[in-house]
Amino acid sequence: MKKLSFLAAFLASAMAFSQVQDAMSYQAIIRNSSNQLVKNQSVSLRFSILKGSANGTVVYSETQLQPTNINGLITVKIGAGNLLSGSYSNINWGADTYFLKMEADPNGSNNYTLTGISQLLSVPYALYAKNSGSSTPGPQGIPGITGPAGATGAQGPTGVTGATGAQGIQGVTGATGATGAQGTQGITGATGATGSQGFTGATGANGSQGPQGIQGVMGPIGIQGVPGVTGAQGPQGVTGAVGATGANGATGAQGSGFSNGTAGAQVYLTNSTTPFAPTAPVTLTGDVTLAGNGVTTVGDGKIATAKIADAAVTTAKIADAAITVTKIGTTSGTASSTTYLRGDGTWSTPSSSAGNGFIITSANSNITLSTANQIVNLNGNFTVSLPSAPVNGQLVYVVSANANGSIDGNGKSIILQDGSQLPGFNYAAYGGAYRFSFLFYNGIAWYNGF
Repeated sequence: MKKLSFLAAFLASAMAFSQVQDAMSYQAIIRNSSNQLVKNQSVSLRFSILKGSANGTVVYSETQLQPTNINGLITVKIGAGNLLSGSYSNINWGADTYFLKMEADPNGSNNYTLTGISQLLSVPYALYAKNSGSSTPGPQGIPGITGPAGATGAQGPTGVTGATGAQGIQGVTGATGATGAQGTQGITGATGATGSQGFTGATGANGSQGPQGIQGVMGPIGIQGVPGVTGAQGPQGVTGAVGATGANGATGAQGSGFSNGTAGAQVYLTNSTTPFAPTAPVTLTGDVTLAGNGVTTVGDGKIATAKIADAAVTTAKIADAAITVTKIGTTSGTASSTTYLRGDGTWSTPSSSAGNGFIITSANSNITLSTANQIVNLNGNFTVSLPSAPVNGQLVYVVSANANGSIDGNGKSIILQDGSQLPGFNYAAYGGAYRFSFLFYNGIAWYNGF
């Protein structure tokens, strides 16, 4: 945490004409690491009075939780807080020099940071007067006769310059003085006379418009030529005589054709190159057989997974109800409405989700939770880290009786009721004496329903 900025001032602890109080007033203006005022916020303070030096023995220590005002100012009475050690009333202020050590946590928790150590000068020593004797003054004595003035002694050598004392705490800035009255406005000068307007020049006469030119004469249209004479059609030619009928050609040799097979259910295969002439008949063997009427049949148990091309056998090619549960080979289990078939060929019953039962977990130190549903008792200012790989539907209840400690999402966001998402949160930031959180995981983030 960066060091905070405090502008502090000690105020006199003694009251005129009354008994001295066992406390001294203290004020400070608190700014954060960005030099901004910490306004209207509870701040935890820890004061320690040190004897002899800034590293001296602690003779008194206390804590206080006080709010700042709208100007970031906090006011406390040192000696009236929650006692940690020592006795404020038994401090012998006249026996030694004393220093004030101040620590603070602007979040109102117990994570104190040192803000400064200052020497206590004249103000606390009003408390020494409480133990110096009766406050009732004795009778004033008769003034003695003034003796003759003695001779002036020789001036002694200049003493060694003492060490510069520690700089005192800066005093509180005084209020801004009232704005002075506005001075009387001077007399407005007289407005000068407006000059006379010049004369407007005369408008020149418009020139006369010139005459429009004469349109030229259109030339005459040329004479259309005479159409030419159509030529005469020639005579039709004489039809030629019919030729004699040709003689019939010789009959070609008989082709090889298809020869009969030597067994039933045979097919003819053609050559792999041209001409694709048929070869000797063959009989289908293997997984597929061919009937005499051309119908093919796949033998029982002949189609294995390794023999089916990817997507070759589709739903549209399988007759409805052709593949039944009884035709699926399994290694164990029983097919029913409450089981499912696993990839290893076994029938299995779905396991229950993580939504059943709770365990009780006590957080007496920083802890990382398991994926079980659980109730967590947060017993101090510790951090409860949610599981890094939670189960979808996991439930976690966190109870913090002292309103302290933190919840860490451990890489998962925590969604609040207003829709904002946080990586975690601290109970002390919400105040109060008792806190309860209800968290459940939806597969993506934790939802905080408190």
